[in-house]
Amino acid sequence: MKRAIGIFLIAQAVLTYLTINMTYTPYTTTTVNDNTGDVTVSYSYPGVYWLGFIGLSIMLIVGTYLIFAKEKKQIFN
Repeated sequence: MKRAIGIFLIAQAVLTYLTINMTYTPYTTTTVNDNTGDVTVSYSYPGVYWLGFIGLSIMLIVGTYLIFAKEKKQIFN
């Protein structure tokens, strides 16, 4: 049962990652240096984007633990 829940959590984390990665587009900021003419493009994501990845990382770690956790043997019935 633990292994099935672990596989579900890992699959859920991967599919949610793919969905978030396709949905969010970064904010772009273009800066031009007047002296040299160099153009700098900066990308930034909203804070919710990074919080989602923290949650997905936790789900991935818990799922991996549940898959590889050993079953405890019962001494008494």
